[in-house]
Amino acid sequence: MKKTLLASSLLLANSLTAAMAEEQELGLSGSGEAGYSQTTGNTETESIYGALKLNYLQKAYELKGLVEGSNKSEDGNKTQERYLGDLQANLFISSHPKAYGFGQFRAEQDRFASIDLSTYYLAGLGYNFYKQKNLVLQAELGAGYQNIEYTSESGEDDTSQIIGKFYGNFEYGLNERVRFLQDLSIFSGGEQTIYETHTGLKVNLNGSLNLRLAYKYRYNDTPAEGKKKEDTETVLTLLYDF
Repeated sequence: MKKTLLASSLLLANSLTAAMAEEQELGLSGSGEAGYSQTTGNTETESIYGALKLNYLQKAYELKGLVEGSNKSEDGNKTQERYLGDLQANLFISSHPKAYGFGQFRAEQDRFASIDLSTYYLAGLGYNFYKQKNLVLQAELGAGYQNIEYTSESGEDDTSQIIGKFYGNFEYGLNERVRFLQDLSIFSGGEQTIYETHTGLKVNLNGSLNLRLAYKYRYNDTPAEGKKKEDTETVLTLLYDF
């Protein structure tokens, strides 16, 4: 009887601990991020990166927004100009709290890839396998529509396609101050398939102030004529959580 009572108590304590670990504060949260670098001498370069993430969480739903921009120049000539906006709404499934349905709108402009505007309209299902302080594992599957408008200088015809989406996100707290970040996005259709991964480390400096080192890799299997399939970017930024 004592062994049964002890086992039941341990099981209940473990369940409560897990539930508390997964609890998140309701309301608005987010982060602002900025990075700048400049070199002078034989070659003058300048690089600017900025991003704003917003998250509004309630018991039944969640709204997530992202605005991101990066510019680079070398000897006065611009070599990169890319802007991204993403808005996603998640509706939690009451009978399965870790599962949710989502709707997503995404818009991207990358003139050095000859993309004047690429828009995505997506819907699907997601699942939070783990959503704790030091461990996050999440996946999404969806489908939708993509419209691609190329720059007039590219000579490419605008196109559209039905696409499938896969998204995976993994975060792990190595210790109290250092967090490993890894995600993967795949948008695949009949006209082209795009892969995008972000690998990074987030280091807490003091309170809400963090340092983030990230390596971004993008691959387009059917880019505009004369453009490379691969695109990489390494950024070092200051990040403020709120």
